[in-house]
Amino acid sequence: MLFPPSSFLIHTFFVVLLALLVPAFFAPTASAGERSVTAAEANGTYRDVEGKSEIKILALGHGKLKVQLALVYEYKSGAGPMANLGDASGEGTIENDIAVFVPEEAGDCKITMTFLPNGKLKVEQQGEECGFGHNVRADGIFRKISNRKPKFDEA
Repeated sequence: MLFPPSSFLIHTFFVVLLALLVPAFFAPTASAGERSVTAAEANGTYRDVEGKSEIKILALGHGKLKVQLALVYEYKSGAGPMANLGDASGEGTIENDIAVFVPEEAGDCKITMTFLPNGKLKVEQQGEECGFGHNVRADGIFRKISNRKPKFDEA
C-alpha cells in the first residue's frame, strides 16, 4: 500500500522521532561510582542511625579528603552498659561518589564510603585489623547531620 506524499512524510517523521526517543528512556542512569560528588555534598558530619558513631569529612581538593571516624559498639555486661570505641583519622581519596580511607598503621583495613542522595553515606569496612576496639566496625548507613566544615579532634 502506498501512502500519499504528505502521509508518508508524517509517518516517516514519527518513526524517526520514535527511534531517537526510545533509547533515551532506556539509557542506564548513573550508578555508584559514576556520579560526581561536590565538595559541598561531601563536607560535613555524619552519624549512624543509632546516633552513636560519627564520621567527619572535609574535601581537600585534587581527589583528597580529610576523614575522622569516632565509632561506638555498645553492649550490656554484668556491671551495666558498656562500650568499645574505635577512632581513626587521616587522608582518604575520592573518585566520583566513592571515597576510600585506609587508617594509618591499620593492618588489612580499608573503609569504602559511597555518597548517596539525600545526605546519606554507605560505609563498608573490609578487613578486621582497623585498630578499633573489640566488635567495633565502621559498616552502616550514616546520615549527614551538619553541612558545616567539621572541626577535627587533633590527637
